[in-house]
Amino acid sequence: MNMPRYRFSQSTCLTQWSEVRLLGLILMGALVVRVAIVLYLDIVPVSDYAGYHNMAINLLSGRGLTDGESFAMLSAGYPLFVLVPIFAVFGDNLLAAQLGNALLGVLTTWLIYLIVREVGAGRIGRLVAPLIFAFYLPSWIYAEYLAKENLMTPLMLGIVLLSVRCLRDASVWVSLLLGVLIGLLAITGNAGLAILPVAFLALAMMPISLRGRGLRMGLVGLVAMLVIAPWLMRNDAVIGEPILNSNGGFNLYLGNNPAANGFFVSIADTPRGATWPQLREEGEVIASNTLKTEAIDWIKRNPSDFLALAVTKGRLFWMPPVHEGKGVQSRVEVMTRVAWLGQYLFICTLAIGSVAFVQLRTRKTGLLWLSIVGYTAVHMIFYVIFRYREPVMPLMILLSALTIEHLLTLRKTFPQVAPRRQIDV
Repeated sequence: MNMPRYRFSQSTCLTQWSEVRLLGLILMGALVVRVAIVLYLDIVPVSDYAGYHNMAINLLSGRGLTDGESFAMLSAGYPLFVLVPIFAVFGDNLLAAQLGNALLGVLTTWLIYLIVREVGAGRIGRLVAPLIFAFYLPSWIYAEYLAKENLMTPLMLGIVLLSVRCLRDASVWVSLLLGVLIGLLAITGNAGLAILPVAFLALAMMPISLRGRGLRMGLVGLVAMLVIAPWLMRNDAVIGEPILNSNGGFNLYLGNNPAANGFFVSIADTPRGATWPQLREEGEVIASNTLKTEAIDWIKRNPSDFLALAVTKGRLFWMPPVHEGKGVQSRVEVMTRVAWLGQYLFICTLAIGSVAFVQLRTRKTGLLWLSIVGYTAVHMIFYVIFRYREPVMPLMILLSALTIEHLLTLRKTFPQVAPRRQIDV
């Protein structure tokens, strides 16, 4: 009796699954692993994470949006737009906030799919990109932390998505939404505004008249300012200046002083350490402006050191994660760090490799690279913390997915060499 033969082929597996269904599975996987992580880990918020937590709790309790020591030192977007709504519904529940971070991770995964589709990737690239991020280890871990990067990342990706779309879609709605996202990003993490040149370059290349492009740029700027304006007015009333936050001078000084080494350095370890408490008592705006002046003076006196330090910061920003954690590391932590290193090298190698292929050097991928370069450059002025690069790692993942798809396409189209016939002697 002849039994039917079944062959495992693309037609009997992936192609019979709709792209929407496969994407749904990827998004579900992204959610499951992040929820599992926040249920497994139990890390108490410290430093900035504790500050964001305090800001949300203090606002809900009627004490205002303050971390307990300052009113605008930390960026307000993450506690205001994420933690406050969650705590208003679930109370001071850390797990609820972490689950909210997990959902933001799923949102980021979906945005990666939308961007890679907008860039013009085929089916493989459109699915590989979100799949890589869904199982990108640092994005799991940061769901546990009350970090502003959880919100910064999807906001930056949203701006990149709309920027790329501007190259073919000149609708008013795209410009309106772009302005809203820029305003929200400014409040959430103004370092992300380093990608603004990408947005306005894309607006300048819209397929409409020169006058129309100018109007769209004006519309984006107007909407962004309308979003930011209430926060600027609040800060003007509370701390005396209409600024996004009061940490600009502080951060500039930490990255540019005689003790600076490229990484975050405690203010206590700088020449200002001994007098910082007294300066801080004069007010956060005065303290920030004083530190800004001192940082600029140091740069003017030491231009070569500043440039050398900037190069060092750029190198540190993209340094592979070979550092060790604090204290004694468990076997699980050691294995996780090794896996993270492997993922990082895999992603960056393929992303950089994309420039080797003419087909992948387009205006759209150019905008992705400009976003990465711009975001790197702003940290070369201030200082480096490894988590700061996480908002642009999705763009590296996008480029690596394009490389994977292109390599697979080349393999299919490369002519097969027929084996030589053997001659019996």
